Amino acid sequence: MKVLSNLLKIWGKVLLLLAGVGILYAYAMFQGGFVSWFLLYSFLPFIIFSILFALYPIQLWKVERIIDGHKMYEAGDTVKVQIQITRKFPFPLYFLMITDTFRMGQGEKKVIRFPFFKRRIHFTYNLDELPRGEHFFENITATSADFLGFIKKEHSFKVESKLIVYPKRQRLNLFFLEKHIGEGAFARGLDYKKEMFVPTTIREYQRGDRLSWINWKATARKNTLISKEFEIMEDHQYVICIDRYHLISHDAFEKIVLYSASIANELYKAGHPVTLISTGEGEDRSIFSAKKSVEWMNQVFYHFAIVKNDSPSMLHQVVEKDKAALPERGTIIFITDNMTPHFLEWIKRLANNQRKVVVVLSMADGSAQNYSNQVLNQNIIIKAMDEVKSV
Repeated sequence: MKVLSNLLKIWGKVLLLLAGVGILYAYAMFQGGFVSWFLLYSFLPFIIFSILFALYPIQLWKVERIIDGHKMYEAGDTVKVQIQITRKFPFPLYFLMITDTFRMGQGEKKVIRFPFFKRRIHFTYNLDELPRGEHFFENITATSADFLGFIKKEHSFKVESKLIVYPKRQRLNLFFLEKHIGEGAFARGLDYKKEMFVPTTIREYQRGDRLSWINWKATARKNTLISKEFEIMEDHQYVICIDRYHLISHDAFEKIVLYSASIANELYKAGHPVTLISTGEGEDRSIFSAKKSVEWMNQVFYHFAIVKNDSPSMLHQVVEKDKAALPERGTIIFITDNMTPHFLEWIKRLANNQRKVVVVLSMADGSAQNYSNQVLNQNIIIKAMDEVKSV
């Protein structure tokens, strides 16, 4: 309906231009003289251009948006977006306004170009300080007009793109967890990893697999790279529980996601089995069981990219419902912004000789130390994020 309305407006203006030409011609014929014919011939090129512009189909342009999709973007990075327009017939356009629409921050980017007879029109812009999340680019709108500004044409091209921005992971010193995984577990390095995982089957090589995972005999037989699939053989596991309570402020929640992703990444790189529990609003309940595969890690970090603080329940209430997912032997890591006496009593009941509890608080007001002083159980540790030093 909108397209039909725009067409009627344009052709209505074309009829007015034709009527104007007729009036000027009649005036020149009846009045005669230099002035009347000068007016006719002066306005005639502009009127002819306006009529031709009304007939020019800008909807046939080829419009592309190019984003480097091979790069892994993290929060705070800058992305370069290139818009490219290709047209077959070089109709002269004295100006062109291009608007790129996206669901992020300001929501659109506008630029004006003066293409004249150019067949290919392109421009590049940067989006700085990317926020974490899954961002969608939607329409690219091209707007132009005739020299008189009497006829204006606008067309929106549906060019959909998606950009995933992951939390900016930091390298963390995880020796504060050492007493929770047995003496010298981190120090044992590769020997410790070998104790935890044994190869059980084989699969095709996936991007990111380590060289040591390749099964060279199977690779030689099948003439393609084959990797080993591992199974966890040690009882001790790590479970990361992320607090998604809806009353947590935006800045505090971003810190929670950043530290959750960083700890998960460090544990994964060290070869430790990690499970992630994340529960939000309604049916949004995600439990990523420990697996040693790149595909599993990609799923976890995609979740960290899109996760929101939309849970109506507090962290301990959520985990209580998913208590069956907690291992009998392992370390439970709670990353939260809200520490209460009730939560403290709950983790005291949760911790035992086989199950350790670590609480990492985003608050930097000294409350972590206050609650830590109230804990006599050596199987519970409470730390502020600032105490978990980057390396």
